[in-house]
Amino acid sequence: MERARAWLERERGSALRELVPLPGGAGARRYWRASFADGARAVLMHAVPEDPAILPPALRAQTAEIPFVEVSAFLARHGLPVPRIHAVDRKQRLVLLEDLGDTHLLDLPAAERSARLREAIDLLARVHAIEREDALPFQRSFDETWVRFELRTFAEHGLEPRWHAALAPELDALARAIGALPRVLCLRDYQSQNLMIDAAGRLRLLDYQDALLAPAELDLAALVYDSYLEHNDVERAELLARYWSARAALPDPAAFALLVVQRKCKDYGRFRFVTRVKRDARYLPFIARARAAVLDSLPRLPAGQRRLAEILAEALAEGNA
Repeated sequence: MERARAWLERERGSALRELVPLPGGAGARRYWRASFADGARAVLMHAVPEDPAILPPALRAQTAEIPFVEVSAFLARHGLPVPRIHAVDRKQRLVLLEDLGDTHLLDLPAAERSARLREAIDLLARVHAIEREDALPFQRSFDETWVRFELRTFAEHGLEPRWHAALAPELDALARAIGALPRVLCLRDYQSQNLMIDAAGRLRLLDYQDALLAPAELDLAALVYDSYLEHNDVERAELLARYWSARAALPDPAAFALLVVQRKCKDYGRFRFVTRVKRDARYLPFIARARAAVLDSLPRLPAGQRRLAEILAEALAEGNA
C-alpha cells in the first residue's frame, strides 16, 4: 500500500491525508476513498484479477490489461455517464477514479427511486442503441457457451446434486434458446447497486467492465427483477413499456422470460456461493428474492422449456431453497 500512496501523491501533486476502505461487491476488486491535502477526493480501485475458474471462457481469454479502463473510455466516447478516470498504473493495476459519492439508486426513498428507474430505463435504451464498432465490448458475446457456463455454475451452487442429471439437458436447451436471440450492446449487471446519484444529482454508471453483446432482455431482467429491490408487476410493466417505446420496437415476452429465468438463476447460485463458500453474509437476504423471481417467471417460459419449468419449480421448492 505504500507504493500506492506514493503513486497517488505523485499523480495528484498533493499529500494524501486519508485512505478509507469502501465496501465493494462480490468480486475481487477493492476500493478506497482517497482524501488529499488540497481538499480533493477520489476513489482508488485495485483491479485485482478475478479467479479464472469463476469466469466464463470469454472473460478468461480477454486481452485488455484492465478491462474497466478500456470499457470506460469506450462508454465515455458515447457520452454515457461513467466516472472520469484521473490516472492509471497498469503495473500495479491501480485506477484513480472520480468520486461519485455514496448514494446508489438502491438507497433512495421509494418515490424518488421510481423517477430514477424511469431515467435508468431511458439510459439503457441509449446503451442498447450503440452500433457495433471495433471496441472490447463487441469482441465478446453472451453466446451459448457463456450462458451454459453460468447455468452450470447455478446448478452446482444453487441446487442439490440429485437434481443435476435431470436438469442438465434442460439447461443446455435454455442456453441454446438464449444463444439464438438477437444481441445488442449490454452492460451485463445493470441494477440498483451499480447506478449511483452523484453530488450534482446525476445518474451515473458503475461496474460495466464486462459489457458485451447480449439480448437486450439481459439488462432488462437485471433491472426490473433487481434482487436488491422490491418491484411489483405494475411497476415492471410500466418500465418495460417505457423501454420498448424508447427503442421504437416490439417486446418479445418469450425472450424476456428466458432471460429472467437465466439471470435470476445465476443470481441465486451466486448469492448462495458467496454466502456459504466465501462467508459473505451481505448477500444472504437476497437469496430468497432471486429464487422468487425464477419461480415467478417459470410459467411464462415458452413451450420448449416446459420440462425445465417443471423441474426447476420442484428443485426450488421451499425444502430445497
